[in-house]
Amino acid sequence: MSLLAIALALCWFVPVPLVGLGALALAALAGLTFPDVDQFVPLLRHRSALTHSLLVVLLCMADRRLHPVAAGLALGIGFHLAADCFPASMRGFATVKMPLAGTLDTQGSYMWLAINAVAGSYVFGVLVERLYDPQVQIIALAGALLLGATYLAGVPGGFRALAVYAAIFWVGWRMHRPTLE
Repeated sequence: MSLLAIALALCWFVPVPLVGLGALALAALAGLTFPDVDQFVPLLRHRSALTHSLLVVLLCMADRRLHPVAAGLALGIGFHLAADCFPASMRGFATVKMPLAGTLDTQGSYMWLAINAVAGSYVFGVLVERLYDPQVQIIALAGALLLGATYLAGVPGGFRALAVYAAIFWVGWRMHRPTLE
């Protein structure tokens, strides 16, 4: 959580594009573990829909200064949720818990995690495209690919998620390839 606090402070107090890129990177690192904060909050259960979604990203998007943080969190949370799509077994501890509504079934849990993972990469791409010029977009994308490959290679279910993410990034790149001018 300290990485996230630093990223938020950077965007609030030093609103310069290059500093925003650093905040994006810190927020992406924080996003890799953010969904599991539910294990330390007494009222939440593991795989709470509140933390295993882009809710915190939406909150950051409410303040334009925090858009670099929103982009980084979207990326990191997306990677985490992509890996969560491939548990040894999607039941009990692995299913998504909806506050006040109970537990999603297996199919609902897969859909919730997958939709939020894909949405995370989409939000990252849209925000990076809006925030930075094409050269910086390429740097951000390269950093995203490195972060994703490193993280997903080291977590359970990560290699399968990495294959899916590679396909998503490839399609996104083909659809919105930045041009260097």
